[in-house]
Amino acid sequence: MLGKLEKQPVDYLDYDINFEEWLVDTDSVESATAVSSAPAELIVSNVMILSPIVKIWVAGGLDGSTYKITVTATTAEGRIKEVDFMIRVRDC
Repeated sequence: MLGKLEKQPVDYLDYDINFEEWLVDTDSVESATAVSSAPAELIVSNVMILSPIVKIWVAGGLDGSTYKITVTATTAEGRIKEVDFMIRVRDC
């Protein structure tokens, strides 16, 4: 688990996940997916690969709810790494 983050319901924010520690020098992130535990509420709208960084854009969420985001990266050499983090939505 990468940790817990917080956002407000109206925020549209990007989050960077660094896969560098799981890569060897000759490898790079080739593709990636990101999934919310409740995709109808917390929306992952875009996934960008800037190897070794995977940038995801997140919108929405219900006040008081906590969601898990699962990011799965596949490398050019065939490695697959999955990481999770939590986003708590709180209207301040």
